[in-house]
Amino acid sequence: MTAPSTTAHRGFLLTASTCPLHGGLLAADLVVQKPGHAPHSFPALDYFFDHEQAVTYATRWGRIWVDTTI
Repeated sequence: MTAPSTTAHRGFLLTASTCPLHGGLLAADLVVQKPGHAPHSFPALDYFFDHEQAVTYATRWGRIWVDTTI
């Protein structure tokens, strides 16, 4: 796993990271947590060759999840 990127969205913390896989691919991982509640983990949302693309995708996915869940 690489250094995570954390952002806030509508009271939730979105922590996106990547996990290296064979063949140079990176899995886009996400943890969504509202303070005081259990975190929701979403491993391997999709696969990318570029770290920034993976983190951007996971963060965008997390914002959509928060917007449609609350």
